[in-house]
Amino acid sequence: MRIEAITRRKIVVELSAEDMTNLDITYEALDYASVETRRVIWVILDRVRESTGCDIDPSGQLLIDAMPRPTGGCILFFTLRAGEAGTLAASEAVNAAEPFENALRPPERVLRKQEQLLAAFEFTGLDALLDCAGAYTRALRGGEEPLFTGSELYCERRGGRYRLLVYPAQEPSALCGFFSEYARPCGDDIFAAQHTREHWRRAGNHDFTFESLGAQTGAETPRKRAVKSFAPGNVYTSC
Repeated sequence: MRIEAITRRKIVVELSAEDMTNLDITYEALDYASVETRRVIWVILDRVRESTGCDIDPSGQLLIDAMPRPTGGCILFFTLRAGEAGTLAASEAVNAAEPFENALRPPERVLRKQEQLLAAFEFTGLDALLDCAGAYTRALRGGEEPLFTGSELYCERRGGRYRLLVYPAQEPSALCGFFSEYARPCGDDIFAAQHTREHWRRAGNHDFTFESLGAQTGAETPRKRAVKSFAPGNVYTSC
């Protein structure tokens, strides 16, 4: 079990297939309405408390995002949605300009399942992005196994950087091994993906694939044309 405290309100717990067996739970069976799932959550949060000192009360306002790992097990992202102990006092709600009645609402605990793990990589510019896409396309044509099953491309609202979100088909370490020459890893968790989707602009369209971008850098399509197609001004945004 690997535990990482992003902040005192955001904790990431990575469970291997062996961890899941020891906890006597499967990803498919995760459901906060289930007594077994709540038991597992209490056990995990006890480990978090021992490891990090962060005391997250599972009876408070708690959001849990669960993602399966490509090789078994899963990753859990715990987000405390109110005060440090999981609830807000009425006085704190007033000071925070939150309606008084919100402080008195029943505790809410939500467990959401994500279809796949996400990994994010940041490119300093379009040249690095196209070089990486070309290398990946050549690797696939050479018989290499795909590193991911899907991708989303984003660019800065102001600036020349790009971010690629991918759904790994292999362990994140394999992705980092390939992308490290071209890009900076931004994280393999839901927080990095949410931040990118919120603050960056979607490039291309919903049919975009990284492989198709790599094909644009070949002899059949001049590189200059590819640069124009994915320039920051030519973007798709869902806003």
